[in-house]
Amino acid sequence: PAIKRLVGTAPALLSLLHQVEKVGASDATVLIHGESGTGKELVAEAIHEASGRGGPLIKVNCAALVETLLLSELFGHEKGAFTGAAARRRGRFELAEGGTLFLDEIGDISPRTQVALLRVLQDRTFERVGGVTPLRANVRILCATHRDLRAMVARGEFREDLYYRLRQVVLEVPALRQRPRDVPVIAAAILERIAAERGTAPKRLSGRAISALSRHAWPGNVRELENALRAAAIFADGEVIDLEDFTANVEGLRDLEALEPASAPMTPRAGMLPAIHAVEPSNGPRSSAPERAEPESHPPSAPVAPSASVAPSSPVDRTPLELAYAHVRGGVSLSDMKREIERECIARALDESRGNITRAAVLLGMKRPRLSQLVKQYGFGGTSED
Repeated sequence: PAIKRLVGTAPALLSLLHQVEKVGASDATVLIHGESGTGKELVAEAIHEASGRGGPLIKVNCAALVETLLLSELFGHEKGAFTGAAARRRGRFELAEGGTLFLDEIGDISPRTQVALLRVLQDRTFERVGGVTPLRANVRILCATHRDLRAMVARGEFREDLYYRLRQVVLEVPALRQRPRDVPVIAAAILERIAAERGTAPKRLSGRAISALSRHAWPGNVRELENALRAAAIFADGEVIDLEDFTANVEGLRDLEALEPASAPMTPRAGMLPAIHAVEPSNGPRSSAPERAEPESHPPSAPVAPSASVAPSSPVDRTPLELAYAHVRGGVSLSDMKREIERECIARALDESRGNITRAAVLLGMKRPRLSQLVKQYGFGGTSED
């Protein structure tokens, strides 16, 4: 069901879902307003599914057709109505008989089309282009727009009588930037859908990626987020999608990356693994590390001191695996740990090879193009290809 794809817990979304359920059972004309990419078409599908109407949901993008074609598309035409009309053709109003007609981008229709649509709403009848026989319209009309129709009425660009006919019920679809806490759950749902399409296991986002994506403005809203996730799912090497997998296809995300502590450029001699020794294992509940905090919907828990009855072993007595596990127990995600180790290994290989990427690739046992990509990704300077 379409309503199951409208995921999130933001008050604005929950209010919208409640309104969809209420208005679905009626035959009211509904105007769905919201920015491009917010999911207005999905809202229309949910209303139709809740209506119980036996006919189909027919969709028309009013912005995609010029006036003459749109009139023919909506109302159909008779044979010989215009050049190329070799046979009678049924329009979308006839095809939607007993169901719902969804008119997307209603703010883009011409004055002539506005008049024709107003008549259908008033009389529930229409004629095919080139015809004279009135046809009955047993359809429910849903409209959507990102435009300010009231302002268009004031400018004389949209008929006032049609405007009031369309807005029996107005539903506002919130922009994604208005509900940042919903970004992780929306992203997870999209990744599951992508995996189902490809027949693979769903990928997941790293903590750094979730943090940055939740703070991004998303001018293209959910549609932009989905496009970004589809691209990132292609570029991600493993099961985890990290922040760097997005930066090439999401405008402005590099600015957010610069605010992340772990994303600062690193010189080969910076050294990050020794920081592991500063993290001791805790025998109490795991606490969250501020630098790797999950989205705001998961508040950090209070740190719990280790039990005095169990003395932690000295860092020098522990194996690398124990040290890494202690770091994870200290609040750093496993994916971030892998990333830190990768950065440090590359840094040390570049240091040993004096910045020569080809020789460093041999030391690391990896292909030079991949290492070159990682060097740029992590911001290492003072390197050479040969």
